[in-house]
Amino acid sequence: MSYRRKKLLALFCATALSMTAVAGCTGTKSSTGNVVSSETETNAEETSAQSEAGTFSSADMFTERDLAGTYEESGAVYVTLSDDGITGETDGVVIKGQTVTITAEGTYIFSGTLSEGQIVVDADNAKVQIVFDNVDITCASSAAVYVKSAEKVFVTLAEGSQNTLRNTDEYVAIDDNNIDAVIFAKSDLTLNGTGSLTIISAEGHGIVSKDDLKITGGTYDITAAGHALSGKDSVRIADGTFILTAEKDGIHAENADDEEKGYIYIADGDFTITSDGDGMDASNIVQIEDGTLDITAGGGAANSLKTHESDVPGGPGGGMPQNGEKPDGESMPQMGEKPDGENMPQDTTTDESGTSTKGIKAGGGMYLNGGTYQIDSADDSIHSNANITIADGTYTLATGDDGVHADDALIVNGGTITVTESYEGLEGLAVTINDGTIDITASDDGINTAGEKMELNGGYIHILAGGDGVDSNGDLTINGGEIYIDGPSDNGNSAIDYGDRSSAYVNGGTLVAIGSSGMAEVMSDSSKQKVLMVKLGEQMEAGNVVLTDSEGNVIVSYTALKTYDCVIISTAEVESGATYTLTTSGTTTEVTAE
Repeated sequence: MSYRRKKLLALFCATALSMTAVAGCTGTKSSTGNVVSSETETNAEETSAQSEAGTFSSADMFTERDLAGTYEESGAVYVTLSDDGITGETDGVVIKGQTVTITAEGTYIFSGTLSEGQIVVDADNAKVQIVFDNVDITCASSAAVYVKSAEKVFVTLAEGSQNTLRNTDEYVAIDDNNIDAVIFAKSDLTLNGTGSLTIISAEGHGIVSKDDLKITGGTYDITAAGHALSGKDSVRIADGTFILTAEKDGIHAENADDEEKGYIYIADGDFTITSDGDGMDASNIVQIEDGTLDITAGGGAANSLKTHESDVPGGPGGGMPQNGEKPDGESMPQMGEKPDGENMPQDTTTDESGTSTKGIKAGGGMYLNGGTYQIDSADDSIHSNANITIADGTYTLATGDDGVHADDALIVNGGTITVTESYEGLEGLAVTINDGTIDITASDDGINTAGEKMELNGGYIHILAGGDGVDSNGDLTINGGEIYIDGPSDNGNSAIDYGDRSSAYVNGGTLVAIGSSGMAEVMSDSSKQKVLMVKLGEQMEAGNVVLTDSEGNVIVSYTALKTYDCVIISTAEVESGATYTLTTSGTTTEVTAE
């Protein structure tokens, strides 16, 4: 068992012990006399498993048996697959031609090859464990594994096994169910173990559960004409390695009948997802605790239908980003400009067919608590129709639209977010940044709020914007952190912009905003920290911007990455009535803090 799976199992057991409503943990016996492994079920699993905070825990998502990924050989039924004849018939197995039907609770271990065959589970109210120990099954026009009825089915990949399931033709109805996946389950379905599973679905989805789809271990290489993984009620992943190539979504969860379901929960795992649609798409919540996620959606940012006109060599449409310097000497990307866009959040699509091509998309809230993300998407890299909270993690985002977009509130409490290419970097109805390291390259606005307030309370933020650096359509409040803005060179936008009936306050932190003077806006007189705004009267070339006090002490030193004619500076060291010297491109300007 991997270290990550041991952690999850330990967390589950510790949490389960503290719960007051836990069903009994006892072994059960099938009608064939086979012992089925004990399984602890919680009441939470039978509900939406949603806490008051709107987030899930691992104990809610997985049972002990889900996580174990083991099986008992003693008493198991062994079935050998062969085109020359399937062997292993017992009271719990019916063999008819090349179809094996499991009719009773138990553990069934499969090996061998069927060039045209099927495993069917038809066992009402039974828990069935299917073990794959080097199987290769092709079912041209239906599911290689079809769970017609069961309480729950486990598919366990035996240690060291390599297994392949495939569909090669259009799906043909064999009963009243719309079977459209290589593994198709009408019950809860868990895949676990340590072996590997390759799935090829030429005409439909890879794995589908019409209830909960759980994966807690194993290696999965899935190529599908539809979704790679799909769960109606949920898709829950504890661990595993996933290479998903899908003509629709990589991971999809949708329940149109119950708004509390249709969610995606990921505790850990390694994901490489290439999708023509969304990398991940849930009709409800998306919650990710950890993992490594490499997602390319809709062909990536280069496939966006939006156009970019670069005013900086190497910006979007002009080749690879170039490097400038942050104050601490680290490299910063360059960017280009784009004609002004609308301020209101847009649930846009960038595919000519109207297909959504986002990296990670949630119809409900999104909670990103950790992990490493590399997302290249034609549309938004991270998108929610509700709220987004980023607690931690490392994000590298390239997008044809927004790096992170929330229709409601966007809250960043930590993590490292690098938006290498975007139309707008971060966007929400309201935006609050409490901590984290954020580098944004945007052809339009760096950070945009669509009608409510923006609060910048801490962390490090650098913005390289073709439009407004920071655009708040409500009040803008800066209470702390380090904020460096390379705003527009044209007079149609400004480094800092806020609504006509709103105000901007600087109450703490360090603010350096470089840009054009045409639409430059002053900070409110009610700010608790003094702010210097200097309109230089002529364009300055990119280069060093230095503010010194009357004794020559350096207050601020910054390397501007674009031409500019306006500088806004605020730090705790700027004192009312004191005179300072601003040096820009070799030109000095005396300024007094009023």
